[in-house]
Amino acid sequence: MNLQSAIDEIATTAGINTAAAERAVGIILSVIRQEVDPSVATQIFAKLPGAAELATANQVTASSGGFLSTIAGSVLGAKAGVVAAGLSQLESSGLTLSQIELAGEELLAYVKANAGASLASKIAGAVPGLRT
Repeated sequence: MNLQSAIDEIATTAGINTAAAERAVGIILSVIRQEVDPSVATQIFAKLPGAAELATANQVTASSGGFLSTIAGSVLGAKAGVVAAGLSQLESSGLTLSQIELAGEELLAYVKANAGASLASKIAGAVPGLRT
């Protein structure tokens, strides 16, 4: 399965259009790239053609999430701010929490199938809310 097939599956499973699914996947990938150890991120993105470009196109920064991410970043550190900013961006794009969870679960299943269970577990351990 390629990344576009995963996006299509996420759109169907979450009941959203393909553009919303693509944006959700890009935001989640951006958070993953920033949250996991850089050497692990390099391995993950090397095994998922198109993922790095999608993450870059949907870049998440702690300052892009508004008040919540600013508070989270100042209290818990910049990485927590990135997670909060990613969640804020996902919600502001019109997705419900349930749709966000489904997108995350489906994306992690795609990572597991294409990059391996070990790397998927490292993502789940580094990004709150993503689970295998």
